[in-house]
Amino acid sequence: MTIRSDTAVLELPRHAWQDHPRFPQQVLLLGAHKRFRLTSRSLVRRAESGGDAAAIGWVFDYWKSAMSGHERYEEHKLYPYLEARWGLSCEPLRAGHHQLAALDAAVRAAAAGCDGPATPALCTALKTHDAALHAHLDVEEERVVPALLALQPDEFESYYHNNIRTLLSRLGQGE
Repeated sequence: MTIRSDTAVLELPRHAWQDHPRFPQQVLLLGAHKRFRLTSRSLVRRAESGGDAAAIGWVFDYWKSAMSGHERYEEHKLYPYLEARWGLSCEPLRAGHHQLAALDAAVRAAAAGCDGPATPALCTALKTHDAALHAHLDVEEERVVPALLALQPDEFESYYHNNIRTLLSRLGQGE
């Protein structure tokens, strides 16, 4: 069964999300995104205030390791499902993940071997990463949240509890 969509439902502006009857139950990723933004800003502030570079690098590595699971979920379940269900293009979102990975490497390089306070290079790398992260999350939310809210509760429940193969099969796009 292939579900065709009315793509007009995917144009819900950000200011209207909280008034939607399925908000916040169907947009759990917003909580994770809020924490990502807070962590990123905290690392920038710590670096700007001369915090210990090694400690900042350790926290960054730990955070990004945890965040990689979120990105894998998006790329292997969320994006493929929304592409199949609504015909959305999630390529800009995947490109954002690639950009962040390159910037992760720049932060790690700037933190490597630092002994003592954060260097200007580490501050710059963290600020650049922070700006790219915020931009990526904004684009991702604008594209993904309306699509999640447009799902009927039973379809969202099915999405939440099933693997991507099952979901794509139900949409007539499985193997």
